[in-house]
Amino acid sequence: MHVLLSLVVCLAGQPAICETVIPSYGRQDTGEPPTLFECLGVGGQDIARIWLEEHPGYLLRRIQCSIASDRDRLRDRIETPQA
Repeated sequence: MHVLLSLVVCLAGQPAICETVIPSYGRQDTGEPPTLFECLGVGGQDIARIWLEEHPGYLLRRIQCSIASDRDRLRDRIETPQA
């Protein structure tokens, strides 16, 4: 099973305009994406914090952790056009 962390973010100047993005961060030791427990815990929050620092024009609405057997298919289903 693969875990995919995604963020629902909204434009800071227009909070009604939101999209789902998938940060491309991996674990520092292996480069692998976070495990489910990391995604649900502090690891997911850290990834969201880093993404927001790199994209200051956005506000975080929600962190989502999804599980699937096919990561690419899950990514295509979740992600909206890139910010």
